[in-house]
Amino acid sequence: MPRITLDRQIGNLKDEILLLGSMVEQAVLNAVKSLRSGDIEAANAIYEDDSLINDKRFAIENAILIIMATQHPMARDLRLLAAMLEIINELERMGDYGKGIAKITMKLEGQNFPISYTKYEEMAERGLKMLHDALTAFIETNPNKASMIPREDDAVDSLYQEIYHELMAA
Repeated sequence: MPRITLDRQIGNLKDEILLLGSMVEQAVLNAVKSLRSGDIEAANAIYEDDSLINDKRFAIENAILIIMATQHPMARDLRLLAAMLEIINELERMGDYGKGIAKITMKLEGQNFPISYTKYEEMAERGLKMLHDALTAFIETNPNKASMIPREDDAVDSLYQEIYHELMAA
């Protein structure tokens, strides 16, 4: 019976991680949209709602730690739970990027974004695709799909460098 309970709890954690991923995705999408449109109210909402992402991350972390302390998971399960801790930390960090974009929107109030949106939006789209792929690989326990993600990361890094240099030149 304890194994069934542990499996159910791990399944619930996976669902919560997917929900956190969805919250992060929405925050980034909304942040990019608010930057493009100059929507300060939307940017403020994204900035304020970052606490919901943080709260969700801490709730998942707490649930993981409780499982570790009470269920005596085996090595395989411990590795999975440790991976979940890493994933939620990264998701929360990605949510902070959405908050950062919202902050830029608020600082640019009434001004034009100093560079073309095309590269910026492409970088956000590629980053969100990587998020989807990573969460899918995690849920499906698919190492082949996971191994493809770093290749895309190089393209996102390249776009970031281009944008950074354009901003510094502006």
